[in-house]
Amino acid sequence: MMACSFCDGELEERKVQYEYRWEGKLFVFEDVPARVCRQCAEKYFDAKVVKAMERAVLSRLQPKRILQVPVFSYPEMTTT
Repeated sequence: MMACSFCDGELEERKVQYEYRWEGKLFVFEDVPARVCRQCAEKYFDAKVVKAMERAVLSRLQPKRILQVPVFSYPEMTTT
């Protein structure tokens, strides 16, 4: 079994949520197959999984749903 390249922890197969950024836009993928470190939670994806996410973004595939995401600026949060 492979070990985590960051902490040498054990990896396990899981389905995860992954946030993918492309050209200033945020895309969220659910139920993505990955190997996840049990110690530090680093995620590892097979090349075919990454390619599938890239294809979905580039082909403008219709998403399952749309989320609204609040964005905060840290300096503005500290002045209130």
